[in-house]
Amino acid sequence: MKAELERISEYLDGLPDAPPKIRGPFEEGQKLEKEYKYREAIKHYEACFQPETTARQQVALHILIGNCFYRLSELEEAEGHYKEAETAAKEADDKEGLEVALGNMGNIYRIKGELDNAFDYCQQSLKIARDIGNREGEASDLGNIGLIYMDKGELDKAFELFEQVLQIEREIGLRRGEANALGNIGNIYQTKGELDKALDYYMQALNINREIGVKEGEAIQLGNIGLVYQTKGELDKALDYHQKALNIDKEIGQKEGEAANLGNIGLIYWIKGELDKAFDYYQQALNIDREIGRKEGEAIQLCNIGLIYQTRGELDKALDYHQTALNIDKEIGRKKGEAASLGNIGLIYQTRGELDKALDYYQQALNINREIGRKEGEASQLGNIGLLFGVKGEPDKALEYAERALKIFEEIGAKIDIEQTKQNIQKVKKSKGKKQ
Repeated sequence: MKAELERISEYLDGLPDAPPKIRGPFEEGQKLEKEYKYREAIKHYEACFQPETTARQQVALHILIGNCFYRLSELEEAEGHYKEAETAAKEADDKEGLEVALGNMGNIYRIKGELDNAFDYCQQSLKIARDIGNREGEASDLGNIGLIYMDKGELDKAFELFEQVLQIEREIGLRRGEANALGNIGNIYQTKGELDKALDYYMQALNINREIGVKEGEAIQLGNIGLVYQTKGELDKALDYHQKALNIDKEIGQKEGEAANLGNIGLIYWIKGELDKAFDYYQQALNIDREIGRKEGEAIQLCNIGLIYQTRGELDKALDYHQTALNIDKEIGRKKGEAASLGNIGLIYQTRGELDKALDYYQQALNINREIGRKEGEASQLGNIGLLFGVKGEPDKALEYAERALKIFEEIGAKIDIEQTKQNIQKVKKSKGKKQ
């Protein structure tokens, strides 16, 4: 699981200097957030709403509560509080608070796959940041817009924005932001299959995080470097980097990162064919995600466990896990995950020989990927449909879909997928030639 570094911004206007009856629960809430006790933090932030709480402080509190719900993957609740913050900020003419609320709403819509809405909110936030001269906010908004372009498969536009972010962060001397921008540029190169370039940017980001002592950022980049070696097939190196990242996450109590790295280690064992080990790591990750209430992570790990059962041929169990993951993704509005689960369910029905059902699921997954502008997912489902027509003995349709998939993979520079799709096309052509 690659770390895309969006920024959910905080806004604390007046709260650190508020009267004791407001400042007390606020400080306790901040402490609980650092311990990943988001529900308890929410209760303390709610206790800060007093008759003497100023309008700007109310904006800040709604943003803090929204951020807690965001980190719990309860996106509807988060959105509700960001909207409350937006309304209160407009009434109080609080431009800084309004900028943060709009930018955070943009992130909500990006995760939900509503990319046009996400783009609109991030653009509004960016305009305010520029109007009030908030360079840090400008960098944050540009970076989040870059992530929207990544989701759309428009990698060159994303790259251009991340370069702008990098320049701003260097101008204002925000080293942590510089490291984040370098990491996101690395993600572009990794997506394009330019692994040595990706590795170079991840190493630069890693060195900055070590230099400034940001352990969380260090763990993120170690995990990203592990993913590069994973893609290169250097699994022992990948395992070493993921283990180092995991150790740091445990040391600093970063539960979300711990779960992600356990999942990545599980993936390495799955690739190695060590399914029992993979299952154990996925289960550990699932338990942590459930413990901290992160539904997005829960859905990802359920999907991973489903793939283990799929590999073992235990298709009923696999179907159950993928269906549960699908239900969670629908509940939180995570379209990307919904499409992935639908595609996996399609593969199960194809394995069972229920080709019409499989085609229906692939088509649903394809439609969602197109709706959210996710090119990689669109190409994957076109490829699945092509393989299905190959099984049905319809080589012309199989070739048509495979070639459409190949064209998209070439557009986004997904080298591994390009090679695999080319091999699939050659197999179909050979099969077709033999029949003729």
